[in-house]
Amino acid sequence: MPDEPAEKTALEWLSKQYPQTPRKRLKEWFVRGRVRLDGGVILKPHHRCPDPGKRLTMSQDARASKLLAASMPHRIHAKVNLLYIDRSLAIINKGPGLLSVPLPNQDQISALKILQDYIQDKSLTPLPVHRLDQYTSGLLCFAINPTAREHLVRQVRDHSFIREYIALGDGELAQKKGDWQSWFTLDADGMHQKVSSKKSPGATEAISNYQVVDEISWPIGNGQRQVVSRLRLRLKTGLKHQLRIHAARAGVPLLGDRQYNPDYKKAVENNAGSPHGCKRQALHASSLGFIHPETGKMRRFSSKFPKDLAEVEAHLRTKDR
Repeated sequence: MPDEPAEKTALEWLSKQYPQTPRKRLKEWFVRGRVRLDGGVILKPHHRCPDPGKRLTMSQDARASKLLAASMPHRIHAKVNLLYIDRSLAIINKGPGLLSVPLPNQDQISALKILQDYIQDKSLTPLPVHRLDQYTSGLLCFAINPTAREHLVRQVRDHSFIREYIALGDGELAQKKGDWQSWFTLDADGMHQKVSSKKSPGATEAISNYQVVDEISWPIGNGQRQVVSRLRLRLKTGLKHQLRIHAARAGVPLLGDRQYNPDYKKAVENNAGSPHGCKRQALHASSLGFIHPETGKMRRFSSKFPKDLAEVEAHLRTKDR
């Protein structure tokens, strides 16, 4: 058996140390300045050297280390709290009214741009894993490199990426928990969904899990009561406006939903203000869960009901007598 060559590239030596790591990721480590020889940074993976043994070491990204040292949660914008960041991903809490990502050909502020400006490092590039509607608040996950994004998006597509929400629905459900299932077809402009209870050509199945956590009710005369349901919702699939559409079709359109709540739409058209004082859809992304791309361990993150929706709920409860 021939002897191994006296010299190899630094990439080859590193690959021997981390045999389960794809070469693409190893090359990213060089670009980020994480690979060191005798304490000095090696940026070129094809640098040739004799077997370095333990003299070839790994370190964290300098910028990532600095970010990780910051206290969490950390407010980086009036509508963005950074809850967690490492070499693979970042978790933020987005406020209502803020886009998740910029719209095509428009220079609008977005959660993605805010995070990118905060990081200020071209070697750490945030990439969207999933999105929230502009007026939905809550948790968003961004990958920090393409390899991590591929890993996380795969979990989204195979429905193992957990996304849970808390919502206020206008109405009452006879069955207090279960699944909503239908078929969605997005129009050519990518703006509106055509919804059917049966599969049709080009349609995509949409499944949401729901549970009534609590009911708030108050008398409205003639022995009747108005009911608002506090809902816990979980996406099994994740199509555009899925939860908002499913809630409306089930008879509990979200408070403040300007598109799918008929009472809200009518009030806006008549300049009658926002019913129940809810100025945006009462939907908050409250929990995320996924397998971390680098450690392989399950991570969970949670977020409380935001101030504006908590105030709406508190006001409704004063009427619940």
